[in-house]
Amino acid sequence: MLQNILKKKNCRVLDHVENWQDAVHAALAPLLAEGACDERYEQAVFDNTEKYGAYYVLTDDMALIHASNEADVYDTQMAVTILKKPVQFTTDGPGIRILIALCAKDNSSHMEGMMAVATIFGDDGNVGPLLEAKDSESIYNVFMQAAEKNA
Repeated sequence: MLQNILKKKNCRVLDHVENWQDAVHAALAPLLAEGACDERYEQAVFDNTEKYGAYYVLTDDMALIHASNEADVYDTQMAVTILKKPVQFTTDGPGIRILIALCAKDNSSHMEGMMAVATIFGDDGNVGPLLEAKDSESIYNVFMQAAEKNA
């Protein structure tokens, strides 16, 4: 169930970040603080970005920050950060305001989170409430409503 991998306290709104590196760090910070992953996981995201580019920018508004580094993941968890001011991951890329961080300890435990992300971003009516979210409760509720649609 989604509530097992997305905790309300891991949803937050920030004014801004300076650059894509700060965005990655901000997105992963709740998962690092929870002990769901360690700094090597974050470094894997940085290394992969240097190697492949911003592979996790999935829409004009959203980046799904992740790496396939199960050895550095201790619990499957998700965090959502909404930025009031967008950040660019590439010079010609879109301004991203929704940062979803995901770490998975195996190849299947994160599927509920992925289904919620697909439901939310498959319906433009869900994106607006996320972009307008003022607090963790608002963000969390959008995701829980999406999970209910998948139930």
